[in-house]
Amino acid sequence: MSGKGQRVLRVFKALEAHPLIGLSNKEIAAGLDLTPTQVSRDLDDLIAEGLAVKLDNGNFAYSIKTLQIAERFRKQQERLQSKVQEIGNRVDSGSL
Repeated sequence: MSGKGQRVLRVFKALEAHPLIGLSNKEIAAGLDLTPTQVSRDLDDLIAEGLAVKLDNGNFAYSIKTLQIAERFRKQQERLQSKVQEIGNRVDSGSL
């Protein structure tokens, strides 16, 4: 992966620290040892892809789209876990 690609992913992962109130450009830059200019470019890329948003307070956070992706993943994991549990129960009871 390119250096820029890795940097964008680091910025994306940094948003997890404060998903509701977001982080400022300066906070992200300081936390990742990047320049604010680098962070601005990366945030612009994330915003263009619909993965991040700029909040009314000027901070940056995950977008609704990102949260929806996470929620779909969580629901799929729950369904899979339920299926595995169901099969386990059948195996335990000998009713396969």
